[in-house]
Amino acid sequence: MAIKIIATLVWTAGLIGVVKLLSGNDLAQYAAIFILSGLYALLIDKLPSPRNHDEGY
Repeated sequence: MAIKIIATLVWTAGLIGVVKLLSGNDLAQYAAIFILSGLYALLIDKLPSPRNHDEGY
């Protein structure tokens, strides 16, 4: 679970940096947010998550 929290914090810092870098260009900001959001979803999906051993998985 900690790896997902760290990944989220790193992604958030990257997103803030990109948005600040592209300030003044709304279309580029929207595109960057869209692309980075998709990458975040893929990253979080691929990271291992703790399994609940009580459910027998």
